[in-house]
Amino acid sequence: MFKKFLFLFFAISLSIQSQNSVKGKLAPDSDYKWVILYQLKGANQVYIANTTLQEGSFELEFPENAENGMYRLTYDLENSGFVNFLYNKENVELNFDPTYPSGTLRFETSNENKIYNEYVIKSETSQQRLDSLQVVYFRLQNEEEQLKTANSFKVEAKNRKGLQEMYEDLSKGKLANNFIKAERNFVADSIFESPQEYLNSIKNHYFDYIDFSDEALYNSTYFSEKIIDYVFYLNSSDDVEVQQQLFKRNVEDVIEKIGDNTYIKSEILTVLLHAFAQIENVEVIEYLIEKHYLKQEEKYKDQKFIDEIKLKIKLAVGKAAPDFSWEEEGTKVWLSKMDNAEKYVLVFWSTTCSHCLNEVPQLYEFTKDKEDVHVIAVALENDEFGFNYHTKDFVNWTNILGLNKWQNKIARDYEINSTPTYFVLDADKKIIAKPDYFTDVKDFLEN
Repeated sequence: MFKKFLFLFFAISLSIQSQNSVKGKLAPDSDYKWVILYQLKGANQVYIANTTLQEGSFELEFPENAENGMYRLTYDLENSGFVNFLYNKENVELNFDPTYPSGTLRFETSNENKIYNEYVIKSETSQQRLDSLQVVYFRLQNEEEQLKTANSFKVEAKNRKGLQEMYEDLSKGKLANNFIKAERNFVADSIFESPQEYLNSIKNHYFDYIDFSDEALYNSTYFSEKIIDYVFYLNSSDDVEVQQQLFKRNVEDVIEKIGDNTYIKSEILTVLLHAFAQIENVEVIEYLIEKHYLKQEEKYKDQKFIDEIKLKIKLAVGKAAPDFSWEEEGTKVWLSKMDNAEKYVLVFWSTTCSHCLNEVPQLYEFTKDKEDVHVIAVALENDEFGFNYHTKDFVNWTNILGLNKWQNKIARDYEINSTPTYFVLDADKKIIAKPDYFTDVKDFLEN
């Protein structure tokens, strides 16, 4: 019996001792107070644990059932301060400068991360050399200098390929190998003669080494980051309509490359909808929802998520302004029914706001004689005294008293958290601009 107890105690001790941890130091530690550990799974961050910083140092244990994959240490939520690392059932020790994490991250333990971090630094440096040589070549006029640069490019291209092969060999059997193989770039043997040829090559070979069936890459942000880069940064235009078409075409390219992998497709659609919601791109969001999101299998559709996305863009340029009503001489008047102008300026202000008392009179002087512009001024107040005093001079406007200030229903519908806040609407009451200041309102209406 005693032997059985001793064996059980020994087994439990081994289990406790074998639990892995991540520890590190932020130097300089600055004013950061804590770190949070997340597991990264596509579009999601799964909370694992958190701890306070002691003079910049921390240590967190992984749960015994923690999955292999990419994890994130977040130390500054407000400014997106974080570092990512790989976990593959080994202890991880790291340090970095929190003001410049991407350039200072170093691993004291974990062969996985040492190899991958070295690879990222060296491959990015090599790629930058290739890109620089290519740009220099485009600018050169002298044939001798062009030949010299082209030869340098060939040497660097060979080095880049050798570097890739070396780190793929070094990482065999490790989790890092999956990421290193996916990061392999197409490297031309010789320099490109024109910028367009160069850009076409980048786009045509962008997905050459990305395996969307690689399960090791699921538990990371790899797919989402690569696709965001492709959709948003690989093609661009100063023409708004052209850019919208480029966005849609890039999305279709991505969907085609993902193929029949319905799980990854669902994750990527979620990521893209979030990204386009951040820039309030209503047209592409509606395109993504109707063309792809709603055509998924039921298990991948989430109406709550779609409602959240639509809520984020309800005040975006191109959307109908939220409707509201007010009383005029005993009659209820609706914003949507107004038809006395080609454009409307909806301004939320307050008589207790010094900026408002400076800008709003200027807005009145600018608009009072404009027959094609009508101003609807909603004054957010706790009482009517200031409203009555100041609005008596704004006779050409529609003046609305918004009692309860920030809690006023109209203010809440328009998500007002500062004054003055401006919206410019067209004749159909669609939002066509959201200027920050009176001068921006003036510039928009004049131009």
